[in-house]
Amino acid sequence: MRDAQSNRLSLPDPVKLDPEKPKPQDKVAADAVSEGPRVLVKEFRVGGNRVFDSTRLLALLADLQGRELSLAQLHAAAERIGEFYQQQGYVLARAYLPAQEIDNGAVRIEVVEGRYGQVDLRNTSRTLDRVLRQPLSALESGNAVKGDELERSLLLLSDIPGVEAKGTLLPGQAPGTTDLRIDAQPAPLLSGRLEADNYGDFYMGEYRLGGVLDINSPLRLGDQLNLRLLGSDRHQRYYRAAYQLPVGPWGSRVGLARSETSYRLARDFTELEAHGRATIDSLFLAQPLVRGRTFNLSTQLQFENKRLRDDIDLFDYSKHKKIRLWTAGLSGNSQDRLLGGGQNGFSVAYGHGRLDMNSMERRADRRTAGAVGRFDKLSVNAVRLQRVTDRLQLFTQLNAQWASGNLDSAEKFDIGGPYGVRAFPAGTGRGVGDEGWQASAELRYSLAPGWQLSTFVDQGAVKFQKSPWTPESNHNRMGGAGTGATWYGADHQVSLTAAWPLGQERDIVPKRTPRLWLQATRYF
Repeated sequence: MRDAQSNRLSLPDPVKLDPEKPKPQDKVAADAVSEGPRVLVKEFRVGGNRVFDSTRLLALLADLQGRELSLAQLHAAAERIGEFYQQQGYVLARAYLPAQEIDNGAVRIEVVEGRYGQVDLRNTSRTLDRVLRQPLSALESGNAVKGDELERSLLLLSDIPGVEAKGTLLPGQAPGTTDLRIDAQPAPLLSGRLEADNYGDFYMGEYRLGGVLDINSPLRLGDQLNLRLLGSDRHQRYYRAAYQLPVGPWGSRVGLARSETSYRLARDFTELEAHGRATIDSLFLAQPLVRGRTFNLSTQLQFENKRLRDDIDLFDYSKHKKIRLWTAGLSGNSQDRLLGGGQNGFSVAYGHGRLDMNSMERRADRRTAGAVGRFDKLSVNAVRLQRVTDRLQLFTQLNAQWASGNLDSAEKFDIGGPYGVRAFPAGTGRGVGDEGWQASAELRYSLAPGWQLSTFVDQGAVKFQKSPWTPESNHNRMGGAGTGATWYGADHQVSLTAAWPLGQERDIVPKRTPRLWLQATRYF
């Protein structure tokens, strides 16, 4: 029995990319034929620099020493140093040639590195000032203004639930300084969504209704309480509560969660009176490594304690399992100009766990799958959304899993369902295995504002057991193709997908051609 949530990789909203900067020209060489008096330069001297030492800056001008240079070439030499600062991210830095008497061929260049004067936080949000100042620790008065540090700090500030942040650079009171004003405004206390779909299991209820509620900064600590409810038209229920809060100045977040899934089999299995429950308690630590408008990278460490129970009352049978799982993950997203521009997302997760059962089930497991004990698995997900024309996009995705040995059903890889090979339902016996991969390619066409049409091809393959214990075939491959339509807006999204299998597949319940998937979501 799996967690009722989808682990589909999502992409952030696209941002407008900065224009590409032309490659800087060597203005010293360009001004070599300029008219005017020249001076023999024996050495350069640099002042006002604190970020880089003089030796490093003077190395940029080494080819100019011992040459006769015009005034324009001397100004261009100073610009070399300013461009070097700009390339290193110091967006307000500049270098110039001050008025001077050149004595014995020594030319002086002054650097204005552009430093923070006053850093003023204007907080009108619910969150405490001390919490908002944590991600701003790199923006102290007297520090040189570095673009990526400023961007990272403001984005980490905006990541805090319940806060919308904006930074403004203003002229400083002292020469060579700039003041930074940060406005932290309140974001909604409550946010979330309501959703309905037919993504459920045939025997537990295909038609589902659920909702997600986020309570943002309820304790004024930049914390968040996340609540999720989901129920089917049969007998499946899912509940999850999670709480997280920021820790320290690096954007770290720690949290805990508890989820519970219960089910009762219906239709052909009603007489068995089969039912079960899964409870998962988890702790996690998330750390952004890179935070920017066009590239983000983060890592997460998570511990899960899973308690699983399956009962068949007709035979007075009960099965208890416990899984303790540590997972270390790395995920990121980016935006680029490749072939007209696109967005990328990826995640890699390594899990190390242990499966325990009661003594009777342990003995049975030794004679069959041998899944009891330690196990390892590696999961990889990657997506790209590629611009083809103003209206046409190509979406591709790849998901895969590798395992060290035979896994419990709760840890297996599933290639079916609305987020996999869409021509087949999730949980299909011949679409679930210890190892596998699933890939999709989808063309998306914007028909009109808020309307999108798509056509796609899905493929996937699984290896049922890492170490087979039966003589039956241990591999299966499934494919499908289809079309879809989506109506979306700021507060809603409705999608309808129809998919047909490519080839024959047995043991599929229910058999439907085409297989239709419908989802409606309302955001608030």
